[in-house]
Amino acid sequence: SITTSNRPNNHDVDALSEDEIKKVLVEWLHSDGWDTEVAWGKTSGIDIDARRGAERWIIEVKGPGSRSPMRVNYFLGILGETLQRMKDPNARYSIALPDLKQYRGLWKRLPALAKSRTTITLLLVAKSGHIESVQ
Repeated sequence: SITTSNRPNNHDVDALSEDEIKKVLVEWLHSDGWDTEVAWGKTSGIDIDARRGAERWIIEVKGPGSRSPMRVNYFLGILGETLQRMKDPNARYSIALPDLKQYRGLWKRLPALAKSRTTITLLLVAKSGHIESVQ
């Protein structure tokens, strides 16, 4: 479980921060046999570069943002970052976001063709630590 009570709240919703999401994902990946390299905080580079044998999974992470327009920008930004990182034809690519209604809606409105051609999947991370993978 993750405690956030002593940290300043940088958003207007009850959701995990970017680094808290990374922590949940790293624990989840390790429990499934993945090794991870993580860019914590403001470190540049791939947020989570996971490897398991010959498999590779690249995950970009964003936090909740402070307002609705910022979430739209985060969503579009994380898609752009992920597309720019698509250099390994054998890797899986995902974006990870807090499980918020707005992010679910933005993903739902992303055309199915875009999802199928890029093979990008969405990982929604709930405050409880539950992770839902959405195609």
